[in-house]
Amino acid sequence: MDTQHSDTELHPEVGLREEADAAYRRVTLDPARYADAAEVTLRRARAGSDVEALVAALRAVGWSRHVALDNEGARELLDQGVRLARRHGLDRRLGDLLVSRAVALHELGRYDAAARDLRTAEPLIDPADRPELRLQLAVLDHNRGRIVPAARAYRDLLDDPACPPIVLVKAANNLAHAQTLLGRPHEALVHLDRAAVLAGDLGPRLTAVIANSRAWSSFHAGRLAESVRHFEEAGRLHAAAGLPLGEHHVEYADVLRDLRLLDEAMAAARSAAADFERHGARLMAAEARLRVAQLALELGDPETAGTEAASAVQDFRRQRRPAWAARATVAEAEALAARDGYSPAVLRRLRRAAATLEGQGLRAEAAYGHLAAGRAALALHRPVAARTELTAVGRLAEGQSLLVRLRGHIARALLAEAEQSGDVLRECVRGLRDLARHRAALPSLELRVLASGHGAELGEVGLRRLLPTGTPGSILEWLERTRAAALLRVQPPASGVDDDVVALRGIAQELRVARLERGEEPAALLARQSTLEARIRRRSWTSDDPAGEAAPVSGAALRRALDGEWLLEYAVIADRVLAVVVEAKRTRIVELGPLEPIRQEAGALMFGLRRLLHGTKFSSVAHGAARDAVDALTRLLIAPIGVPADVPLVVVPSAHFLGMPWSALHRAPVSVSPSAGLWARARRTPVKGPSDDAGRARVAVVAGPDLAGALAEADAVAALHPGARTLVPPDSTVDATIDLIKDADLAHLACHGLFRSDSPLFSALELSDGRLTLYEMLTRGVAPHRIVLASCNSGAQRSYGGNEVLGFVGAMMSHGSAGITATDLPIPDGACAGCMAVLHDRISHGDSLATAVWHARQALADGGPEEYVAWCGLTAYGPG
Repeated sequence: MDTQHSDTELHPEVGLREEADAAYRRVTLDPARYADAAEVTLRRARAGSDVEALVAALRAVGWSRHVALDNEGARELLDQGVRLARRHGLDRRLGDLLVSRAVALHELGRYDAAARDLRTAEPLIDPADRPELRLQLAVLDHNRGRIVPAARAYRDLLDDPACPPIVLVKAANNLAHAQTLLGRPHEALVHLDRAAVLAGDLGPRLTAVIANSRAWSSFHAGRLAESVRHFEEAGRLHAAAGLPLGEHHVEYADVLRDLRLLDEAMAAARSAAADFERHGARLMAAEARLRVAQLALELGDPETAGTEAASAVQDFRRQRRPAWAARATVAEAEALAARDGYSPAVLRRLRRAAATLEGQGLRAEAAYGHLAAGRAALALHRPVAARTELTAVGRLAEGQSLLVRLRGHIARALLAEAEQSGDVLRECVRGLRDLARHRAALPSLELRVLASGHGAELGEVGLRRLLPTGTPGSILEWLERTRAAALLRVQPPASGVDDDVVALRGIAQELRVARLERGEEPAALLARQSTLEARIRRRSWTSDDPAGEAAPVSGAALRRALDGEWLLEYAVIADRVLAVVVEAKRTRIVELGPLEPIRQEAGALMFGLRRLLHGTKFSSVAHGAARDAVDALTRLLIAPIGVPADVPLVVVPSAHFLGMPWSALHRAPVSVSPSAGLWARARRTPVKGPSDDAGRARVAVVAGPDLAGALAEADAVAALHPGARTLVPPDSTVDATIDLIKDADLAHLACHGLFRSDSPLFSALELSDGRLTLYEMLTRGVAPHRIVLASCNSGAQRSYGGNEVLGFVGAMMSHGSAGITATDLPIPDGACAGCMAVLHDRISHGDSLATAVWHARQALADGGPEEYVAWCGLTAYGPG
């Protein structure tokens, strides 16, 4: 019988070549899975005598190193292969190696060398491999900023019936990126849909890349929640495929920046920069450093911005990438201006960079550059240059994404203001309406609050235009456009309990025990807490539940809601303070003078109150200083307005005045609100239904752990409300508390409070089994009609751009609470016990929270230092 032999058995070198070629195909599709096998093939090839097999194996391992961002290591291996192929006349193999080496050289920023390799390779490679070479030539154009010719080349590849699937996927992905840069993200998503279908059969690497591109283009198409979901999924796909996360972090940083999650964006950009630098990926490292520079500018750090931008400019110029160098030049010039002021040199640099970007077809980036140049021209009193630059912004912004259109509105408003035309308010109104639509599409309270920062400048420009000639009513209406606007939308509660929220509560309890037993917080627990918080926040950014929209309040409706009370809405413009005063029959403006004296007196008051809390031997001096500061603030903020001593006040503070002891500045009851519109809406909020046949309101009283006076306080409060239900330790758990207070007409919580200025939605109340965060209260629909928060710092709020604030008060009013009693000072245990009895006695007799707080504060007026701190800090929020 004849024995049949395979080609591999007769020619073992053929089998090794096939193995090496297969290794290359595999690492292009799934490098993490097959990289080790490729290394094994390379070792076998080095041990053998077949040069062609060795050359093929070097290409396979070189490619896997490139994917892992080790482009220097990839170049060294591919250099070896190129020398061997040339020495042994392996022309086709040489062509393949040159194409692969060009990719590594490109990533190392060596454009000329990469282009030379591609030109040399073109006549050598198999015609079937020409699409890959054409793709790499297009990528060279793309990364140099020549987006239009690159897009044309990608389209040609997609129209080529001979184009292999893997090249089709890459071309479609890159074309989508180019179209997004050119302001056509919806078209980009069509190509990504096609690419995603093909990528499903080509391994996990391309699937992860497509997911990342879909996320980036979705954001620019206005699909915000969808975009964040895609980014989260892309991150998981990158990790599962064993891919470096640098490029994912860079593009995610762009989206986080536009969402004004600046700290998170900076962390992502720095992570990407470090990753690229570590691997010698100079091309992407420079791009990441540019992101760091842009974010440092927005975070108010011009020194870092200038250093990073200057470094990026040098790298981009070495890499012969004029469009990228222009983008970095804009950031560097803005950093110089922020540090040293505008100069003619800065203006020239900005104008040249903006012109370069416009010439490359990058409309969004060009609009930003022209806007920066326009600001510089205005500052330098160059009206002709300002008109040229700002007009260009308006033209380029038409038809672009919302944030680019906002730049157009800002540019036209600034130009109209400079030329004293009548279009200032029109542009500001159009821009703020655009922003309102953008904000409405955002899926979480946090993102809506942050988004308002995009409209801060429009609000300021409009107010400057209105102040000289506008009526008091129109000025009040304008202030309300940009004051706590995000809080006027109500997020529906989530369904079910988030497992991560439960886990976070458990960690908080472990930390509490550690503090009590060992006086420390273990680093491992803090790290787990941080990880869970980040995951919870990110999930909140992807909700599909729309927020309900509330119409702004009219002047007539506001006056009816006030019913004889006066409303004072404060504003600060150009470091001058004014108040809009809404009385029973008129609205007027009162100029209150410079901000600085008010800021100094507020600082002196806080210093004095802190000294009182510490109980030092200088308490009597501190007490006197605090009283003097209260008197001074009354003279500066209230007395010039001429409010009758017996007229109740509603105060809408500027963000500059958060923490101001408003109740201490006026003799009659005072209630505070983030905005007049929110106060008026809360006035209309119906009281929750009675709990029994006697018509008694649902009253819930909760005492937290580790407060000696909490139990007595809970008993005293409950005694004043027949039928009140009470929870005390160890029964005052989070779930039990939520069940008790969720539908309450009045909830009293006596427990430790924690305000998180870094992330206000994780501010919390300490309960028997852990912390009840504000985030959990909102997601589970907990918004009692009226709340008394007998907790330290419970009234504290963080201010954001665009006159937004966030903390327990604003968030609870946003979600339906009509009134809150709280303090943004650390009140000692027991200091408020007596006044709480008075407070609830008045509530039980039908008083509003503001009136009840006024009576309760009288019980503190003649007390000691701690009672004086409570007298200053106890505040009623809202009309409840």
